[in-house]
Amino acid sequence: MKRVVAMAGACVAVLVVVGCSNVSGGEAAPNPGSSAVRPSSSAAGVSGLPHSGAPVVVDPLPESVLADHPCEVLTPEQVRKVLGAGASEGERRDLGSVGPGCDWGNKESLGGFRVGFSVVSRQGLSAQYANTKPQKAVFRELDSVVGFPAVAYKDSEDEIVCTVAVGIANEYSVVTTVTLGFERESDGTDSCVAAETVSELVVNSLKAKAGR
Repeated sequence: MKRVVAMAGACVAVLVVVGCSNVSGGEAAPNPGSSAVRPSSSAAGVSGLPHSGAPVVVDPLPESVLADHPCEVLTPEQVRKVLGAGASEGERRDLGSVGPGCDWGNKESLGGFRVGFSVVSRQGLSAQYANTKPQKAVFRELDSVVGFPAVAYKDSEDEIVCTVAVGIANEYSVVTTVTLGFERESDGTDSCVAAETVSELVVNSLKAKAGR
């Protein structure tokens, strides 16, 4: 995707890396009649999760690891490692239909990323399988992110924006959206590889909070 299109879709300055149309922080809006809001228990556990082909989270993290301010999930040093010396401080941006979130950016490179805790829908990765997978040209199941099931998705192979969702429990997930900066875009970096790298930092931080 061309830089001008990607940044126009950001809606609010350079720090917002999730587009206006993506109001659910990495989870595409459900289609009419989607099974995401009416999961069938016949193919899942008592809670109806997981569903729509999403994997089971075998060893979940407690939801308490998501209780802290989302902008504190990464240290300033980790953010600078990802975005460079011009990295901003985290800016809290919650989404009512999803949960807490935080944005970071670099005004010089126009790169940035957002980390969101998807806790409102209580659907975990099942939301991505039911709602996002049918709408994205690229939807990849990852081997794992630090031992947890995860998916990566974007609008096209050369898209500079990619989202990785990691299921840290059947009911909730961590969603990271990355926008490549100019340098990483020009050297052919896969935006989903970059998003997976940031996701690993985030999940490792959450595991440490859980004492693992």
